[in-house]
Amino acid sequence: MKHLTPDYIFETSWEVCNKVGGIYTVLSTRARTLQTKIGDHLFFIGPDIWQEHESPDFIDTDDCSDWVDYAQQHDGLSVRVGRWNVCGRPLVILVDFKPFLIEKNKIYGDYWQWFGVDSIQAYGDYDDSSMFGYAAGKVVESFVRFHKIGSKKIVAHFNEWMTAFGGLYIKHFM
Repeated sequence: MKHLTPDYIFETSWEVCNKVGGIYTVLSTRARTLQTKIGDHLFFIGPDIWQEHESPDFIDTDDCSDWVDYAQQHDGLSVRVGRWNVCGRPLVILVDFKPFLIEKNKIYGDYWQWFGVDSIQAYGDYDDSSMFGYAAGKVVESFVRFHKIGSKKIVAHFNEWMTAFGGLYIKHFM
């Protein structure tokens, strides 16, 4: 069996630069190994929820500043790119998903039509989680389109149920 190494990996989780539970440990411990294998073609995507104070795990940099500007202007994405303060110091993209809450009913309607996802009975943290996943999917699409890497081997991994809308977004639009 031939092993294929991806050219780019996008790892999405609510716990990127946001230590809440066990997924943080899983992702932060594999970051160094993945960083060693593919370098700065590894991106962790997390929610930009640090409004009052900066995340102690996020190191602000000017990496990808050309794409950050493009993503804001062409895709309506508010993102920050930096380094995750864990072993390997991989690139991290924090995305503000809150602007998509205004469009949630349309997005839920689309996901119902495209995939049969029923959001009518949703409650609790469903809205924030779904809109974060949706925004993360848009981040991957925007980055791939901007850098013209669609012909490369790309892995977009959406950890936890909270990011499932991202995987569905990729399935529909890419």
